[in-house]
Amino acid sequence: MKRFLLTVMAVAGVLSASAQFTPNKIVVPDIEGYKTLTGDFHIHTVFSDASVWPSTRVQEAIWEGLDVIAITEHIDTRHQKMVNNGTFVKEKCDRDYSYKIAKKAAGKNILVVHGGEITRLGMPPGHFNCLFVKDNDAICEAAEEFDHDHVLAMEAGLREARKQGAFLMWNHPNWCKQAPNETVMHKAHKKILKEGYMDAIEIYNMACGYTPEGHQWALENNLAMLGNSDCHAPFFMEVDYLHGAHRPVTLVFATEKSLAGVRAALDARRTAVLAEGNVYGREQEVRPLLHACLKVKSVKFHEKDIVIDFENVSSIPVTLTKGEGSKDTWYARYVVIPPFSTYSYKVRPLLVDAKQPAFDKNLKEYEVSFVAENFYIGPNKPVAFTVKATR
Repeated sequence: MKRFLLTVMAVAGVLSASAQFTPNKIVVPDIEGYKTLTGDFHIHTVFSDASVWPSTRVQEAIWEGLDVIAITEHIDTRHQKMVNNGTFVKEKCDRDYSYKIAKKAAGKNILVVHGGEITRLGMPPGHFNCLFVKDNDAICEAAEEFDHDHVLAMEAGLREARKQGAFLMWNHPNWCKQAPNETVMHKAHKKILKEGYMDAIEIYNMACGYTPEGHQWALENNLAMLGNSDCHAPFFMEVDYLHGAHRPVTLVFATEKSLAGVRAALDARRTAVLAEGNVYGREQEVRPLLHACLKVKSVKFHEKDIVIDFENVSSIPVTLTKGEGSKDTWYARYVVIPPFSTYSYKVRPLLVDAKQPAFDKNLKEYEVSFVAENFYIGPNKPVAFTVKATR
């Protein structure tokens, strides 16, 4: 009997440990003053037009160590379906049901935001996500009163969402189906923005990639930048986990890990995007994030060289190139520092007459210039920084 009890306890311990194990965790360090949370604010399930149950979406997010997700079903009638019998019956439809399932499944493991997507045909107005809503049925009903005019329908839906206190995001403005030739902020979007019904732009979407136009519009109009999956299939079909890939995520710089903390950070525009090894955002978040990811372990100023030891403590590979400010020295012009690895730079004076010169003996300090080519603070604008070496 004693042996049986010990066996049961051992199995329970293994199961408990495995519940805490995150095999493919996205590791992004905190920045000063804030916790860095990883989130996906655009996910679909079988309750609109995807093929995955809400609780499975929770399990997938835990697999990658995410802190927060939003279930954002297409709330329009034409996208809804009652999963229990495969048909849509308006009288029985609860457009918040998938959120309730996910919320229950998540427990204390992950934060679940109550969301929905207003999905109008054509561009404008395209699609908008409403986060932190209370009643998706009411939003749908408000929009479908104007179903004959997609712009008016979107405006009505956004107004109702705002009454509920929602955070509003313009989704994938570069989606090729609605923007086949160019990414444009139409008159309708400018009106929505001017009237205060646009809080964010999805500048990266797994199906559409990065939109530099959206990045620039967010900078110009003080909008939050989000990057999401918009996933409809199971994630293992979309993401090459076996080779270390991850879904795109929004990085939320919050004072605490809670729904209130997430919402406060979104309202303050403290976000960035991590996708395919690149980071996009504002300088005030991206620069400190770079220095949190890439630690300078030591700097040694010798007679004939400077040795800089970097350590990458994140899941984000860091691509460094030689900066413009170091033309009188030579060192590696292109280096990728993989996640959780180190790299040692040797910086030497330029060769003169085929001889290896030494640094000037009177030189007390030297700043070595770098560019982090995959940390963007604007379209085609990577972060430049220096490392100071002193004798």
